[in-house]
Amino acid sequence: MLPVIGLTSRTLPFPANRKQRPTETVTRTYVEAIERAGGLSMMIPNLDASRAPDYLDRVDALLLTGGDDPDPALFGEEPHPNIELVDSRRDLFEIALVRGAVDRGLPVFGICRGAQLLNIALGGDIYQDIAAQTDSSLQHTQRRLDDGPWHEIDVEPNSRLGALLKDSLSGQSMRVNSFHHQACRRAGEGLSVCARARDGLPEALEKRDHRFFLGVQWHPELGGSGSDALFSAFIEAAREGDSARK
Repeated sequence: MLPVIGLTSRTLPFPANRKQRPTETVTRTYVEAIERAGGLSMMIPNLDASRAPDYLDRVDALLLTGGDDPDPALFGEEPHPNIELVDSRRDLFEIALVRGAVDRGLPVFGICRGAQLLNIALGGDIYQDIAAQTDSSLQHTQRRLDDGPWHEIDVEPNSRLGALLKDSLSGQSMRVNSFHHQACRRAGEGLSVCARARDGLPEALEKRDHRFFLGVQWHPELGGSGSDALFSAFIEAAREGDSARK
């Protein structure tokens, strides 16, 4: 049996019968990356937070996908003028999923918004807008025709992430793509920053007392250095957990 990976979804309006209907979506590249690594994808629709345990009981791991901005009220701030679309129902549901996954020991992999959300779920916070709230001179929303690498990151040498990416690093560095205007700021409980951009902003967080708990700011599902290694390790952790429960 293939390990089942629960993918969080994004609720967007979609034209149907001349009306805009709320529709749950997952970008196909996440599904393809999981399939290549040997997993089976299951989309998790955005529901009331009380339904999170029902879905966690049916998956072997949790993948937090990208999307819109987390609600700043979650970490006690008013919305910055540069904040973009917020979906509070998704935020609260995903926080319940993350906390439930931690309690169950399920592997958790957060990508872009997903990394920010898992940090918030464990008590951390984020910069609502990098350009306005930091002195960074690095452009984090890439401007190139394809999804190729955009800027360098430096990976902590003694981190789990460093061990996973060892074959892709030049020294302790690698180039990654970048599609975000927000970033993690204060790390949540039990989380440590394991990679940073050259401007010092966190690019990855990990929870070292968990079987697999990783958030990355870039999009490994789009390919590039280290992508296969990250998804392979994630799926293997899901497979080990599935075997242990049988």
